[in-house]
Amino acid sequence: MATTRNNMKQNHLNLLLSCAIAIGLSSCMSTKKGYQSSPVVSRNVQLDPIKADIVVNETTKLSGKSTSTYILGFRIKGDNTIADGITYSTDAGGSGLNLNVLKTAKLNKVRSAAAYKALATGDYDFLVHPNYTTSTKNFVGIVKIYECTVSGYGAKYQNFRTEKQKIVIIEDGKELILQDK
Repeated sequence: MATTRNNMKQNHLNLLLSCAIAIGLSSCMSTKKGYQSSPVVSRNVQLDPIKADIVVNETTKLSGKSTSTYILGFRIKGDNTIADGITYSTDAGGSGLNLNVLKTAKLNKVRSAAAYKALATGDYDFLVHPNYTTSTKNFVGIVKIYECTVSGYGAKYQNFRTEKQKIVIIEDGKELILQDK
């Protein structure tokens, strides 16, 4: 009887050890894709303006949806692929301590995932006139579910080119910018 108990304890210990190793070796993956960035940070660099044509696909409206679930502030379910570099009109910022910073960050991650899903349906660089619909469901303050749906038109930059500028100062102090062809 004592050996059976020892074997059961050993089996339980082996099971717990196996679970701990499996959890330790498991990994999470997240993917981000950046949109609309400006690579030149230094103000000392003089560049000719880069121009591009924007081609909007007005025939098809894109849409994407994402949902994330949080328990006690920890995300347990949601999309790991998001579009980086997207700003939202609700990101007004402000001064002082903002108690909604965490909620805004969680909502922005869900919005970014929805935007990624919408843009991934084709070869697009950005959404034109995106409309975001977000909702938050709160269950006893323990579980929160953030949902977002975005719709808009896909657009792509084409025909990149630089155009040199000449600045002419007129007698009354006004500047006139001319394109050099």
